Amino acid sequence: MPATGLNRYVPDWSVTSNPGAGNQATASQPASPAPLLAGSRHVCTSVSATLVAVAATAANATVNLRDGASGAGTILGSWVLAITANIGSCVILSLDSLEIIGLPNTAMTLEFSAATATQIQSVTMTGHTL
Repeated sequence: MPATGLNRYVPDWSVTSNPGAGNQATASQPASPAPLLAGSRHVCTSVSATLVAVAATAANATVNLRDGASGAGTILGSWVLAITANIGSCVILSLDSLEIIGLPNTAMTLEFSAATATQIQSVTMTGHTL
């Protein structure tokens, strides 16, 4: 695949999940439809994740970027977020100018690894498809 300078393009898709306290945030861009776009690859250009405490409990949570559906597929990136034991404590992960390319005809997912009753999670991923 030739070098293209992918980041100069505006993302053509964005997926987000903000399911509320006690639920796992997971946002997926489905695989491109076959046969017309069967060789297409998703390119993740930015990720953001937010973790908020709803109880006075310190916690760590892992955010994974997957080349595949929720809970499946190769992990392309992984980040750990930590919050303090204060209600309302918040941490935000925000990365842009990425060029993380997935496999052909494969979904791409940004998700927390698990839900917990003491946290609110949200995730957003943008990208385009080659």
